[in-house]
Amino acid sequence: MYMLSLNLGYESSNLGHLLGVREFMHKFGYRTSAGTWVVSTTDQQLLTVAGFIGLGSAAIATGILSDLLGRRKTILLGCVLCFGGIFLQFFSQSIMMLFGGKILSGLGYGLGHSIGPVFVAEIAPVRFRGVCLSIINVTITLGQWCNALAIYFCQNLSSGMAWRIPVVTQVLFPTVLLFIGIPFLPESPSWLVFKGKIDEAAKSLCLFNGNDYDTDKAIAILQTALEEAKQSEETKAIIYGNITLLHTLIQGTNRRRTLLSCMGFACQQLIGASFMAGYVVYFFVLAGVSNPFGMGQMVYSFELLGNMCSWPLIERVGRRRILLSGMIFMTTTLLITGCVSLNKGQAGLKAMVSLMTIWAFVYQMTAGAVVFAIAGETPSPRLRQKSFALNVTTANFLATVVQLLLPYLINTDEANLGGKVAFVFFGPSVPCCIYLYFCLPEMKGRNVAEIEEMYRKKLPARKFEGYKCEVATVEDKISKEFEA
Repeated sequence: MYMLSLNLGYESSNLGHLLGVREFMHKFGYRTSAGTWVVSTTDQQLLTVAGFIGLGSAAIATGILSDLLGRRKTILLGCVLCFGGIFLQFFSQSIMMLFGGKILSGLGYGLGHSIGPVFVAEIAPVRFRGVCLSIINVTITLGQWCNALAIYFCQNLSSGMAWRIPVVTQVLFPTVLLFIGIPFLPESPSWLVFKGKIDEAAKSLCLFNGNDYDTDKAIAILQTALEEAKQSEETKAIIYGNITLLHTLIQGTNRRRTLLSCMGFACQQLIGASFMAGYVVYFFVLAGVSNPFGMGQMVYSFELLGNMCSWPLIERVGRRRILLSGMIFMTTTLLITGCVSLNKGQAGLKAMVSLMTIWAFVYQMTAGAVVFAIAGETPSPRLRQKSFALNVTTANFLATVVQLLLPYLINTDEANLGGKVAFVFFGPSVPCCIYLYFCLPEMKGRNVAEIEEMYRKKLPARKFEGYKCEVATVEDKISKEFEA
């Protein structure tokens, strides 16, 4: 289930890493008057836009395809598209061939990434839901690290294989999913209940939770949540077949839920996630770090460690405290990093690299992990897939804007800001912290019916944690009926 998220992490960081590979620069770049090789800013932007087109189109299509075909068949289609995009990039002879390959590959892993968190939110037990959703970010980070390792071991090859091998290596992820994962992957219980296939939903729940699992109770809770969402004012929109119109997401209490889901991913981009994920090695090259690829490995190892540290915290400490404290810390670190970069000496460079590593660790422990839990828990069951598709589109759009601007900000033949780029991300991160303080509720330990009730009653964000839901009484009643 997590394989296409690995593919997303690998592919999304690939361009930034390849820009530090000599053979790639000689193939697709040009030599400047200073004697250095660079890929033109226009070509970098073109390849960045390719990812936006692929991932954005996939996010929009997923909301429709997964409701019509089911989660499983949509993932299968994503694997097939990944194969086509990867091999087109491998045989590329021009920027335009890379452009086409990245679009096709983006469509593939985009389908998987758009549906993966929704699938996990639908099948994971409540007490493990936050951890299971945070693991998605682990796989994205692991994919980025795998790409950095592939680049590290191939960078000194004297042929085109120095960049072609890192491109084709990512075919491993959809291959494993296609031939090992999908044959044993059951359909989503929530989707089956939504389609009225109760018996199949019960079988699917047993596969995920064991034969002793109380499927009747779980299905009753799902049906209660779906019925509440169906009857609420905000979901009484025009419906064609089984496709709820997109404007349902911005009606009534759904507007609040959709905004919160999207803002989580928006905060990731506005605080600098795309820069750290895709351009950190290239930045180290431009900054004059003696071993940029080695330093990149160190950063990714700290990111992975940070994400693993979030696992025991996310269900004990809660989403709100982790995300808010992490955002405040990272915002402060950005300000300090920008100030330190004003020192042009070796000491300033070392301090800047250290601060970026600390930032990466805290990001993965907080915003990187928790946002997936928030995005999976916040939408109503009927709108979860469409909401997450909108989340991915929002994050992808902002990531693309950031990555289009980054070459102008850090390239030596452009603004050449160096570490002062931290000031650029510090600006928008401040209002992000303010928004999260007033608008982010705590949903730790809540089932779908309880979350539905709290949003329907329009509780202030800071009152979610201590609120006693009426639906909990209904759940106890259901349990007693089944026990009798």
